[in-house]
Amino acid sequence: MNKDISNYDDFLGEIFKKAIEGPRIFRNKSVLFHDYIPKNLPFRENEIRKIAHLLSNLLKGYRSSNLFVYGKPGTGKTAVVKFVLNKFLAIAEEYNKSINYTYVNCRLAGTEYRIITNMAKDIGLNLPFTGLSSEEALNRVVNKVIADGRPFLIVLDEIDSLITRYGDKLLYTLTRFTTEKTSIPYMIIGISNNLTFKEYMDPRVLSSLSEDELVFKPYNPKELETIIRDRVPLAFYPDVVEDEAIRLAAALSGAEHGDARKALDLIRVAGEIAEIAGENKVNSNHVKKAYSSIDRERIVDAVSSLPLHSRIILASLLYMSQSGYDSVKSSMLYNKYIEFSRRMAGSPLSYRRFLGLVTELGILGLVNKRLENYGRRGGRISLVKLSVPIDLIRRALEEDPIIGELFK
Repeated sequence: MNKDISNYDDFLGEIFKKAIEGPRIFRNKSVLFHDYIPKNLPFRENEIRKIAHLLSNLLKGYRSSNLFVYGKPGTGKTAVVKFVLNKFLAIAEEYNKSINYTYVNCRLAGTEYRIITNMAKDIGLNLPFTGLSSEEALNRVVNKVIADGRPFLIVLDEIDSLITRYGDKLLYTLTRFTTEKTSIPYMIIGISNNLTFKEYMDPRVLSSLSEDELVFKPYNPKELETIIRDRVPLAFYPDVVEDEAIRLAAALSGAEHGDARKALDLIRVAGEIAEIAGENKVNSNHVKKAYSSIDRERIVDAVSSLPLHSRIILASLLYMSQSGYDSVKSSMLYNKYIEFSRRMAGSPLSYRRFLGLVTELGILGLVNKRLENYGRRGGRISLVKLSVPIDLIRRALEEDPIIGELFK
């Protein structure tokens, strides 16, 4: 074994020495990642102002209208909300305004119970990892907020993941802070890529929410170029990134979805490619290579990180696509999903939850779902098809320890 390892000595030494002695490309790579919150958020002044006005009610001790924030990935929804929240919490502390505040990413939390325990932790309430029902855990959160008597701000990022998987009961309970016995000022901010997730909610819940809405439009290429130019001096050493590379990264991202996250990923990966090659400039060829690399790896990574039932749906659609179907009726796809789900996961989800997961796959850009109108007698039929290359979906699923059995 030592002999095998020694074969890599020169190879590894070259890589590590190049990192120290080679061209200096990056000054601070972290500013190009999606979780970085810049000091300036161009082209989102109106959205920032609206969120701030709504939040200001809590500083006065009033209940605020709830807010649903919509927009495609990379349009700055989460960055803007966090940007305003940071200032809001700083002002609240400066003026000794005590606020109960929770921020939860519903998709990352995974389950309804973990969403609740994350909320509890944020307000200083310890709940056991297991042993309580979701209902009892949420009641304890509500009782803690009422006992504290402080305004309560709830931010639920990727809220559609909660609603499509678990329904709207949690959300409904969080609107019950104003009753005959108590009146706690509160505000719920829900952030979502999916403009249609409210279709899964009971009208009574929507009525209780009394929500306002804010839609983030995609960035155009000129706006993306400005965003990249703002970050480049922070991320790279001077004169490293060529002007042409910036324009191309903006054009490629703007032509697709107006996604600032992808634009910044492109310029970052282009820099990494130049760095590995030992070059001291980032040019348009590096951006082209980055575009090809990101697109393929993004799909494989996205599929690999999906929940089990979402992967089973993709496997079902892949199977039917390889059987000659271009677009598949959602009812037919559900039947195939049931078959595979019984083999892979025990019991299938309900049709409603299945459709919710199909919608999520559409948001991720993995499938395309459309409605076809066949007149009065035929009605409306939902058709689903893969929107990415079959070989990439198959590659990701074949490597899956559970789903891979279907392709052996």
